[in-house]
This record gives sequence, C-alpha cells and structure tokens, in this order.
Amino acid sequence: MMLEINLLPGTKKGRKSASGGFALGGAFGAIRSTIRDPFLVGAAASVVVAVAAVGLLFSAQSARATEVEGRMERAVRDSTRYATVLSARRKLTAERDSVIRQLQIIRTIDDNRYTWAHILDEVSRALPAYTWLTTMEQTSKAPLPPGVDSVQTAEAPAAAGAAAKKKAADEAATDTLVVNPPLGFRLVGQTVDIQALTMFMRQLESSPFVQKVTLAKSEIVIVEGKDVTQFELSAEFEVPPPGVVRTTPLVVPVR
Repeated sequence: MMLEINLLPGTKKGRKSASGGFALGGAFGAIRSTIRDPFLVGAAASVVVAVAAVGLLFSAQSARATEVEGRMERAVRDSTRYATVLSARRKLTAERDSVIRQLQIIRTIDDNRYTWAHILDEVSRALPAYTWLTTMEQTSKAPLPPGVDSVQTAEAPAAAGAAAKKKAADEAATDTLVVNPPLGFRLVGQTVDIQALTMFMRQLESSPFVQKVTLAKSEIVIVEGKDVTQFELSAEFEVPPPGVVRTTPLVVPVR
C-alpha cells in the first residue's frame, strides 16, 4: 500500500475552486449582459404596467356598473310609482276641463237667450211716430249651438282642392265656443217724414245694445195713394257694458 501525502495543501482545492468560480462568474456575466438589454427591460416594464392598468380599469368599471345598475333599479321603481300619479293627474285634468266647458256652455246660453228680446225692445223704443217696420231679419250666419263639435259638422266641398280641405280642417280644429257671437240684422220700414228716419237711426245708435247703424237704401214709394219713404237699415248687436243689465237670482222655495 502506498500513501500519497500532499505536501502543498490547498493546491487541488484551489484549482477546483478556481474552476468553479470561473463557471459561476460566466453565468452571472451572461445574466448581467441579458438584463442590460434596454428593449427587454422596456417590454417587461410595459407588460407590468399594462397588467396593472387593466386591473385598475376592470375594478373601476365593475364599481361603476354596480352603481349604474342600482340607479337604474331606483329609476324603474320611481317610474312605476310616478306613472300611476301621472295617470290620475291626467284623469283629473280631463274631468276639470269637461266641467269648465260645461260651465262655459251654460254661461253662453244664459248670456245669449235674451239677445233678441233686448234688440226688439230697443227698436220699439227708438221707433218714432209715423214710422213703421215691415221686415226685420238676421243677416249674420247663425252660430252653432253651444257644445257642438265643429269637427263633426264641418264638411269640405267635394270639388275643393287639397288647399281648401286643409284650410277647412284647420278652421274646424278651432274651438267654436264663443260667449257672444256676432249678430247682424236688417230693418226695412216706411215713414212719412224723412226727419223721422234720421231720428230713428240716431236713437238706435245711442242704444247700448245696438251698434253700426247704417242706411243701406232709401226710396220714395206709393202706399194707398200717398208718397212715403221706404228705407232699409243694417245694424249689429252690441254687448252692453256692465251695469246696464241687472240680473236677479231666482229663488225657488224647497219644501
């Protein structure tokens, strides 16, 4: 058996350690050279930033979607509740408008039922002596009865064009409920004194119920062998000022 004694301790170990250090140094150098590449560093940093940004955006959008869904649910509940309120309001508004229109119709009938009575009274009061009337008639178009729908009663001529039909439809769409519709009338009479005719016109014009009294025609005619002046007057009914017509409430005892 032969024994070998190493008289130089550490020689082999030094070589081994030297060779191991060389290997490790080469690996670290390769890593350092790889990390020092600017494009690779930028790409890695971009990936990290993109992932972080996507995460933040996803969280923000999720929170916003939750908030929007909550608001939408509240809006749907409010819409359902308010729909009932609006429907009841429209119903009450329609009933109120119906009552108002009925009151307007009643007021119109009440205001116009004594129109001809006032006209006849004023004509009789203004008629002078030796003057008499032979004709008294209405010249204005008779208005529709209060409450009649003009859309149903208005009829366009069959031969009318498109423009005429459109105009008739627009006129029919308007409300025909007028409290005091215009009323014109014509008087035809005879007198033996021309001054009596002038007095008759002046007294009619001074009446609070008659206006626009004009002489349409005057001529001499023979009646029973005598020359008389036949005249024709046109006038309109005038709404009297407040205080001229006095109204008294009708009280009926109820048993």
